[in-house]
Amino acid sequence: MTGHPHLLRQVSSSGVRRVAVVGGGIMGGFTAANLIRAGAHVTLYDPHPMGTGPGASVDTGRSFRVHYGMDEGFVSMAVRARRLWAEWSVQLGRPLLHETGKLLVEQPGDRHALESWRTMRDMGLRADRLGRGRVAEEWPGFEVGQATVDRLGGVLDPEVILQGLAAWLGNEGVEWRREALEVQSKAVRCAQGWAEFDQVVVTTGAWTRRWVNVPMEVTRQQLVYFDASTLGERLHRLPVFSDLGSGFYAIPTVKDGRIKVANHHPGPAGHPDGDDRKVSEDFKQEARAFLAAHLPELAEARIDWEYVCFYSGTADRDFILDRTPDGLIVGAGFSGHGFKFGPLIGRLLAQMALGVQPEFDVSRFAMTREALKGERTKLAV
Repeated sequence: MTGHPHLLRQVSSSGVRRVAVVGGGIMGGFTAANLIRAGAHVTLYDPHPMGTGPGASVDTGRSFRVHYGMDEGFVSMAVRARRLWAEWSVQLGRPLLHETGKLLVEQPGDRHALESWRTMRDMGLRADRLGRGRVAEEWPGFEVGQATVDRLGGVLDPEVILQGLAAWLGNEGVEWRREALEVQSKAVRCAQGWAEFDQVVVTTGAWTRRWVNVPMEVTRQQLVYFDASTLGERLHRLPVFSDLGSGFYAIPTVKDGRIKVANHHPGPAGHPDGDDRKVSEDFKQEARAFLAAHLPELAEARIDWEYVCFYSGTADRDFILDRTPDGLIVGAGFSGHGFKFGPLIGRLLAQMALGVQPEFDVSRFAMTREALKGERTKLAV
């Protein structure tokens, strides 16, 4: 993996030497990694070891996809993120993206799937529209009338990624600290006392509003993991699949022989602190019905695990990548679709911290944008 000399030059010219990253999930981890590669000394604050605890980054499978309807900005960012996942696979010495493709179930009148296909094709990216017969040929046993297939999609394993990233950060000299008790733009206090920095970056997910009043909400999202080991080798090739109308999606996780089923539409307000993480019987039935509709042979599959995670969502479902008036850099509001952008978000936040012009225009992610005051929009999974 090649270095980034433009970042290194900016470190020496801007004078940024010491940076604190508060929050050690996927976004904080990659922010720290990019800062270290640019020559900065990084202190990473989190009450839990990376890859553990109640944060949103902890899981066994996350989807990767490029399709975003007609939003070429997000498509371009997803393509860039995919390249970075490939680079970090080399850096960490393990494959991070299982390339399965992403299948978007088409319903009558569903314009998003068609717009996604057209946009990807116009941008020279691999995408197909398949009818029932073609889908059955490629994925035997899968039931769907019509589908758009994002050929760049796949499955990311947060457990493998965060364990590998934690080891890399440790080897590269990150300074680990436990929970941050107070946060300022150039200082952080933990149980060991105050420490001063040239810049502080906050990537604390559901806990962001502890430090800054960002316009986002935290919602409770239920997850059900079905035993799919009966599919055998077919599970290795099964795509991530989703339905825009219902909001349900499914992610096959080969290493544990499961399929995760969840709903992307924002759930009720909640917070990980003190939640019992129990999944309702009604949701389990709805998840099973979605799975059975597309993989009938799993209609009676055993539920291996159930869990509740939390989205930190914005009204327009875009992210927040911005700086407060006093200079604190904030990465938040990833709205349930941010994990796939982890290595890119980390680069952008690192560039902001170092005073470098971000490689993508982050003005659309300002925390003061008017769209954050509106009604919640529906985002395709």
